[in-house]
Amino acid sequence: MILAPIKDRTLRASVRRAALPEEDVFHRPADIHEALRFGYPRLLVCRAEDHRTLRREFLTGESSVPVLAIGDPTRRVWEDAWEADGLALSRIDDSALRLRAFLEKAARDSDWVEGIYSDLTQTVGRGLPPEFRGFSRRVLEFPFRYSSLTTLSEAFGLSAGALKARFRRRGLPSPSRYLRWFRLLAAARILANPDETTLTASYRLGFASDGNFCRWVRATSGIPPSALRGWNGRLLLLVRTAEECLPPSSWDAWEAFGGLFLRQVA
Repeated sequence: MILAPIKDRTLRASVRRAALPEEDVFHRPADIHEALRFGYPRLLVCRAEDHRTLRREFLTGESSVPVLAIGDPTRRVWEDAWEADGLALSRIDDSALRLRAFLEKAARDSDWVEGIYSDLTQTVGRGLPPEFRGFSRRVLEFPFRYSSLTTLSEAFGLSAGALKARFRRRGLPSPSRYLRWFRLLAAARILANPDETTLTASYRLGFASDGNFCRWVRATSGIPPSALRGWNGRLLLLVRTAEECLPPSSWDAWEAFGGLFLRQVA
């Protein structure tokens, strides 16, 4: 997830094209505030000229979100380079290509989701389908927002019923099952921090109480929340997630979604 409180339409479009196709990019202040409070954005991108103002507005306290501030002089260099020997057909595409390297370098250490994907890849013995990454990353990075199938399906431009039908036609379990397991991985990340309690974990995931949260964790995974604080418990959860969400029979079905869960950039 990338936060981009940018009013300049050209730079905003470049950020969206430079971002991963499976991740959210938020521009609205309300979305950014919610993401910073409850989610796990890997980067905040802004104009260097707005950096100080935006830091006061969004990054109060000890925020750990890395910031990439793009200055107007840098953009002018990109513009001159594009006019001289552009790397892409359009100015926005060219800027996106140049910006992408900055994004990945700035966000490298904060992208814990890639660590999850790396572990899942090793567990199942092959690269993850792009559609699986597109469906899961949004939930992993923002479990508070995507707490129900209704809110998740809206991110893909579908109703909950239509999303269920897409999975059913491909012989996959209900998307609700995948949603639960991805939220469990997010819960494990929270509980890995010894300073976090089950109460704060339940709050960050949108549960009404820590009792409801603890019962949900145990009922879904068979693992008590306390076990997720340790490496062995998180490893067990990862293995069970792979078994539930990525059995060999599901690979062709995931690949048949045809870009449904990847962000389309106009």
